[in-house]
Amino acid sequence: MQGVSRIAIAGALMLGLGGTVIALPANAKKEKPAEAAPADGFNPKNLSNEARPALGAIQTALAATPPDYATAKAKLTEADGLAKNASDSYIIAKFRLQVASGEMNALPEAQRNDVVLAQPLETLIANPITPKAEKAQFTYIRGNLAYNQKDYAKAAQLMASARDLGYQNADLPLNLARAKVEAGDVAGGVAELDTAVKAEQAAGRKAPEAWYKYAVSHAIKANLPEQTNTWTQAWLANYGTKENWRTAIYTFGFSGPGAAKLTDRNRIDLYRLMRVTNSLAGAKEYIDYADAANKTGLPTEAKTVIKEGFDSKVIPAGNATATDMAKQASESIASDKPLAAQEKAAAAAPKGDLASQAGDAYLGERNYAKAAELYKLAATKGVNDNDRLNLHLGIAQALGGDKEGARATLTKVTTAPNADIAKLWLTWLASAPVAA
Repeated sequence: MQGVSRIAIAGALMLGLGGTVIALPANAKKEKPAEAAPADGFNPKNLSNEARPALGAIQTALAATPPDYATAKAKLTEADGLAKNASDSYIIAKFRLQVASGEMNALPEAQRNDVVLAQPLETLIANPITPKAEKAQFTYIRGNLAYNQKDYAKAAQLMASARDLGYQNADLPLNLARAKVEAGDVAGGVAELDTAVKAEQAAGRKAPEAWYKYAVSHAIKANLPEQTNTWTQAWLANYGTKENWRTAIYTFGFSGPGAAKLTDRNRIDLYRLMRVTNSLAGAKEYIDYADAANKTGLPTEAKTVIKEGFDSKVIPAGNATATDMAKQASESIASDKPLAAQEKAAAAAPKGDLASQAGDAYLGERNYAKAAELYKLAATKGVNDNDRLNLHLGIAQALGGDKEGARATLTKVTTAPNADIAKLWLTWLASAPVAA
């Protein structure tokens, strides 16, 4: 992972330094006791007479065009020996930071080493008269330096301190999460983003997509299935493009750490979701979908999927594999008992499994009302797998337009992986239509 950009650090520093200018008469004489500093901040009247001449020379050197860094550094060394109080130390540190930043930024990007900024930043952070807003900003910048030096635990601590001091920066939540993750606290990093997302929502704003994508990818890498599913659903609810739906479904069901636990029957429910989110991306996915449908006894669905692939020209005309797949499906349809006969047998059966199977066949035919009717019949008789039954009933209701019924049914699915698939369908129900 890349560190924080030195250009970004330099820009933040320029804002923080703001071109330090103070009234520094070289021959000033103290005529009265120093005034108290403000409750939060620096009072230039409290600078000591001993340090003022050197500080004035530094200011003049830095105001030159181009800045005279050599003179400024010599006078900084002199000022170090003359400093008498926190006000002197504050200005010396700001000037030293200005010199270090200016010299660093004058170098080619590849030669810059932002570690030179650490010491003056730490001095300013520790100084009790550094204004709170500056202290917050300098703390955040110091955290970025620690991140770039791969001291991730320190980076996380400093960034959290900056946030607690009230520092506002669009990149802070993600950078803090990154620091915690790189330090080994993946759950803590993801929790930081969760807090940040909720704060954005409370303020009526939409959290950046990068936050969701970061949380999803690192929860997957750390094998945190609960966080992975939660963040995936939140990501799709807020950024439900067909590309994102495809990525999420494919990762969950086909390539992620939990994919090995899924069967063809599970994947058909994911293919169905890919179809309604317009995220079936290529000929292979249409063919794989049809193959899974054929293998699980859903030839009508297999034939329909291949036809859709040909009609949309996603599957090239004459594709031999797809043509063979459609032929297999047609042969199975011809040899199967008619659906009306299956339905009659299901009605007479003491258990609901035949009714559930007939419902699956109707679901594959896109006859969602009939599928829902058979699934409900199955529920009254009892089946071996209630979660699968409720998942398929919920899908039939969702695709048939009964969104409220679908939500109620899908929330009854409690056991993985069907429960995780149900949550993806619930996310789709709650989301805006996905553009083709």
